[in-house]
Amino acid sequence: MDFLQDGHNLSYLWIASGVILMVAELFVPGTFVFFLGLSASIIGSISYFYEIGFWTQAILWAALSGILIWLGGSFLRKFFPSSSEKATLIPEEGPGRIVLVSKDILVERKGGRVVFQGTEWDAISKSKRIQAGKRARILERENLTFVVEPIELPEI
Repeated sequence: MDFLQDGHNLSYLWIASGVILMVAELFVPGTFVFFLGLSASIIGSISYFYEIGFWTQAILWAALSGILIWLGGSFLRKFFPSSSEKATLIPEEGPGRIVLVSKDILVERKGGRVVFQGTEWDAISKSKRIQAGKRARILERENLTFVVEPIELPEI
């Protein structure tokens, strides 16, 4: 633990950890890891010039990380907005088609599945739960998820 008693060694540790986290951003999805690394490098740089206790550094790092994630995320969303596609489907692609429910479809929650053109697709319902084995009608598609409604077919 003598290593951590020297202020400069602790600064080097913060900076090295920050660089490792920023490089790890290339392998971990999301941008928050970069901001964690950036804040660690900033704290390391500050602690190199000013003597600050370890726990104070840790608290400053956590606070700075939160601020950078919040500000950086807001800034990046302006340049890289998320896209949600509501496709207008031609009749052959689904609307009005009746499909078999292969896994229970929940209201406004993903996880349900339908069989369409021999393939299982994610599905959600806007009105009520649809049990597996029942039939549903496709209303629209949101990205790769079908929005369906339950239908009652007469028994033969």
